[in-house]
Amino acid sequence: MSENRLPEFLRPLFWDVDFDPLRIPGHERYMIERILELGNDTAVRWAWRTFGPEAIAQTVRRSRAISPNTASLWALILRIPRKSIRCFSRRFRITSRPF
Repeated sequence: MSENRLPEFLRPLFWDVDFDPLRIPGHERYMIERILELGNDTAVRWAWRTFGPEAIAQTVRRSRAISPNTASLWALILRIPRKSIRCFSRRFRITSRPF
């Protein structure tokens, strides 16, 4: 990987931003969120090797951008207590309200 650029196979996951300037280091949490939420097995394995389990665990704990389903999966894999995951907190939970 030249100049710490992201591999080309990750480009579809970042469809809404300019992919070319994305670099490591820089915006790791954003990259991890996207990969965990939208990535396939290849992308997730790349993130695991590149960022490591601790960075992934920190992202799962702190993120409000990942879905509860994604957070639940990674909580099981990384043995993270649900109470320490921000997206499960009442304060951050998105609920639908009747019109």
